[in-house]
Amino acid sequence: MRFTQPIEALEAQEEVLRKQVNGLTQSQKKRYFAEQSRQLKDPDTYAALNWAFLGGFHHLYLRKYRLFIVECTLLVIAVIGLVMSQPYFALILVGLVLFELPQLFLAQKIARQYNYHVSRSIYEHVRHGD
Repeated sequence: MRFTQPIEALEAQEEVLRKQVNGLTQSQKKRYFAEQSRQLKDPDTYAALNWAFLGGFHHLYLRKYRLFIVECTLLVIAVIGLVMSQPYFALILVGLVLFELPQLFLAQKIARQYNYHVSRSIYEHVRHGD
Protein backbone atom coordinates (compact mmCIF):
# COMPACT_ATOMS: atom_id res chain seq x y z
CA MET A 1 0.00 0.00 0.00
CA ARG A 2 1.28 3.38 -0.93
CA PHE A 3 1.12 6.34 1.42
CA THR A 4 1.62 8.66 -1.53
CA GLN A 5 -1.44 7.53 -3.49
CA PRO A 6 -3.83 10.50 -3.67
CA ILE A 7 -7.14 9.86 -1.93
CA GLU A 8 -8.89 10.86 -5.16
CA ALA A 9 -7.21 7.98 -6.99
CA LEU A 10 -8.36 5.56 -4.30
CA GLU A 11 -11.90 6.93 -4.52
CA ALA A 12 -11.84 6.49 -8.30
CA GLN A 13 -10.70 2.87 -7.92
CA GLU A 14 -13.46 2.25 -5.38
CA GLU A 15 -16.04 3.73 -7.77
CA VAL A 16 -14.89 1.52 -10.65
CA LEU A 17 -15.14 -1.51 -8.38
CA ARG A 18 -18.66 -0.49 -7.26
CA LYS A 19 -19.76 -0.34 -10.90
CA GLN A 20 -18.20 -3.74 -11.59
CA VAL A 21 -19.95 -5.26 -8.57
CA ASN A 22 -23.26 -3.84 -9.80
CA GLY A 23 -22.72 -5.86 -12.98
CA LEU A 24 -22.63 -9.16 -11.11
CA THR A 25 -25.59 -11.52 -11.01
CA GLN A 26 -27.77 -11.51 -7.90
CA SER A 27 -26.24 -14.72 -6.55
CA GLN A 28 -22.73 -13.39 -7.20
CA LYS A 29 -23.58 -10.12 -5.44
CA LYS A 30 -24.90 -12.06 -2.47
CA ARG A 31 -21.67 -14.05 -2.23
CA TYR A 32 -19.57 -10.91 -2.75
CA PHE A 33 -21.27 -8.91 0.02
CA ALA A 34 -21.34 -11.85 2.42
CA GLU A 35 -17.60 -12.39 1.99
CA GLN A 36 -16.88 -8.68 2.07
CA SER A 37 -18.72 -8.18 5.37
CA ARG A 38 -16.64 -10.99 6.84
CA GLN A 39 -13.25 -9.70 5.68
CA LEU A 40 -13.35 -5.90 5.68
CA LYS A 41 -11.66 -4.01 8.50
CA ASP A 42 -12.95 -0.92 10.29
CA PRO A 43 -10.69 2.10 9.67
CA ASP A 44 -11.50 3.52 13.11
CA THR A 45 -10.44 0.31 14.84
CA TYR A 46 -7.18 0.33 12.91
CA ALA A 47 -6.57 3.97 13.89
CA ALA A 48 -7.40 3.26 17.55
CA LEU A 49 -5.04 0.28 17.66
CA ASN A 50 -2.33 2.39 16.06
CA TRP A 51 -2.86 5.17 18.59
CA ALA A 52 -3.29 3.10 21.74
CA PHE A 53 -0.68 0.35 21.52
CA LEU A 54 3.04 0.32 20.98
CA GLY A 55 4.69 -2.53 19.19
CA GLY A 56 2.68 -2.60 16.00
CA PHE A 57 -0.49 -4.33 17.17
CA HIS A 58 -2.42 -2.50 14.45
CA HIS A 59 -0.47 -4.58 11.92
CA LEU A 60 -2.13 -7.72 13.31
CA TYR A 61 -5.52 -6.19 12.55
CA LEU A 62 -4.60 -5.90 8.85
CA ARG A 63 -2.91 -9.32 8.83
CA LYS A 64 0.60 -7.94 8.42
CA TYR A 65 2.14 -10.54 10.69
CA ARG A 66 5.77 -10.11 9.67
CA LEU A 67 5.69 -6.38 10.20
CA PHE A 68 4.14 -6.91 13.63
CA ILE A 69 6.85 -9.39 14.61
CA VAL A 70 9.63 -7.04 13.48
CA GLU A 71 8.17 -4.02 15.29
CA CYS A 72 7.34 -5.90 18.46
CA THR A 73 10.82 -7.47 18.54
CA LEU A 74 12.50 -4.11 18.05
CA LEU A 75 10.37 -2.60 20.81
CA VAL A 76 11.27 -5.40 23.24
CA ILE A 77 14.97 -5.08 22.39
CA ALA A 78 14.84 -1.31 22.87
CA VAL A 79 13.07 -1.58 26.23
CA ILE A 80 15.47 -4.26 27.48
CA GLY A 81 18.42 -2.16 26.35
CA LEU A 82 17.09 0.92 28.11
CA VAL A 83 16.38 -1.03 31.30
CA MET A 84 19.98 -2.23 31.18
CA SER A 85 21.06 1.44 31.05
CA GLN A 86 22.17 1.38 27.42
CA PRO A 87 21.00 4.79 26.17
CA TYR A 88 21.79 4.13 22.50
CA PHE A 89 18.84 1.71 22.43
CA ALA A 90 16.69 4.85 22.51
CA LEU A 91 17.60 5.20 18.83
CA ILE A 92 15.54 2.10 18.10
CA LEU A 93 12.57 3.72 19.83
CA VAL A 94 13.07 6.93 17.85
CA GLY A 95 13.20 4.87 14.66
CA LEU A 96 9.98 3.07 15.56
CA VAL A 97 8.24 6.35 16.30
CA LEU A 98 9.39 7.84 13.00
CA PHE A 99 8.18 4.73 11.18
CA GLU A 100 4.81 4.75 12.96
CA LEU A 101 3.94 8.45 12.74
CA PRO A 102 2.92 8.43 9.08
CA GLN A 103 0.87 5.30 9.71
CA LEU A 104 -0.87 7.01 12.60
CA PHE A 105 -1.77 10.11 10.61
CA LEU A 106 -2.78 8.11 7.52
CA ALA A 107 -4.57 5.28 9.36
CA GLN A 108 -7.93 5.89 7.70
CA LYS A 109 -6.38 5.86 4.24
CA ILE A 110 -4.31 2.74 4.97
CA ALA A 111 -7.40 0.85 6.14
CA ARG A 112 -9.37 2.01 3.07
CA GLN A 113 -6.57 0.83 0.78
CA TYR A 114 -6.55 -2.53 2.56
CA ASN A 115 -10.34 -2.81 2.21
CA TYR A 116 -10.17 -1.90 -1.47
CA HIS A 117 -7.61 -4.64 -2.14
CA VAL A 118 -9.65 -7.18 -0.19
CA SER A 119 -12.82 -6.15 -2.04
CA ARG A 120 -11.04 -6.35 -5.40
CA SER A 121 -9.81 -9.85 -4.54
CA ILE A 122 -13.29 -10.95 -3.48
CA TYR A 123 -14.75 -9.54 -6.69
CA GLU A 124 -12.26 -11.45 -8.84
CA HIS A 125 -12.92 -14.63 -6.87
CA VAL A 126 -16.72 -14.31 -7.18
CA ARG A 127 -16.64 -13.22 -10.82
CA HIS A 128 -14.58 -16.22 -11.88
CA GLY A 129 -16.69 -18.57 -9.78
CA ASP A 130 -13.77 -20.02 -7.82
